[in-house]
Amino acid sequence: MLKLQKLSLPVVAVLGYLCITFISAGSITTAYGAGGNLVPSYGSGQYQLFIFSDYFCQPCQNLEKEIDGAVLEIIARGGVKVSFVDLPIYKLTPLYARYFLFAANASKSYKDALLARKVLFDTAWRIGATTEPQLENALKSRNIPIKPYDVEPTLKQYNDIVRQYKVRGTPTFVFVYSSADVRKYTGSEEIRKGLSDLRKVLGQPY
Repeated sequence: MLKLQKLSLPVVAVLGYLCITFISAGSITTAYGAGGNLVPSYGSGQYQLFIFSDYFCQPCQNLEKEIDGAVLEIIARGGVKVSFVDLPIYKLTPLYARYFLFAANASKSYKDALLARKVLFDTAWRIGATTEPQLENALKSRNIPIKPYDVEPTLKQYNDIVRQYKVRGTPTFVFVYSSADVRKYTGSEEIRKGLSDLRKVLGQPY
């Protein structure tokens, strides 16, 4: 897994393209998030946080358990728009990424979407689903609704964002305070520092 984290950007881009090819084979209904921004994003404000992760990356799994509450509170307090970008590093990640988008498409609130994400991370940690029917059942057993759609435009935006911020591994958090102030943190320790810096900028204790 540590070796996977060191993949170069061109490799990630190729994997992203393969992910698009693989994922777009699913059923198609409506498009998620009508308009220019197709990436699952929650909250609003002058700042933006991009969370880059892989469901099967062990540091991502550990970090997800640790910061889940912090992300919920950041969104609830306001001032920050939080966007999730899945990187297809592990072979099963495209399947899980597709179902997160389906769940986000069906969710009525950010809490529903983050719960779906939590269930997907937990299922990946247990290797609880390796096929589409198994993963769908895992979500249904936790009452997570899904709404399939054509995810290819979203995945193209994923690739654009990965290139824009030169993300080369997971977990990575990118904090955009302004066009001239973009801060990237990779790995659990750095990400904790990034969240601490965000708290200072917002002037809000978490």
